[in-house]
Amino acid sequence: MVYLILAVLALYVMQTFLPSAIMSRAKGPEVMHYAGGPRDEPLELTIPAARAARALQNMSEALFVFLPLALLAVMFELDGLAVWGAAIFLLARIAYVPAYITAIGLTRSIVWTIGHVGLGMMIWAVVGVA
Repeated sequence: MVYLILAVLALYVMQTFLPSAIMSRAKGPEVMHYAGGPRDEPLELTIPAARAARALQNMSEALFVFLPLALLAVMFELDGLAVWGAAIFLLARIAYVPAYITAIGLTRSIVWTIGHVGLGMMIWAVVGVA
């Protein structure tokens, strides 16, 4: 479970760089000049960069549920359902980023739901021992 926690946190860190990376690719040196300055005015994001920023915000919100559940699973030495739930959550969150940025139909919502099924599995496992 510890490796899954670290993998989810690594995904979060990578997502923090994504909006800037997308903007740098789209606008070039202008973004680096902005990043080095005081940032008094917000930089208008491209559509893909704005989607990446919203995906990051969503990940921030999901971490408030995932991390306590994962830490409880470690504390109670749970495996099975809790680990599978965490793995499903991680894989869904990995898929969520490109699904959000590309905006293909209902893909983002379906992947989000799968991730929350993983959280539900973790809740079920933790509540089963409490």
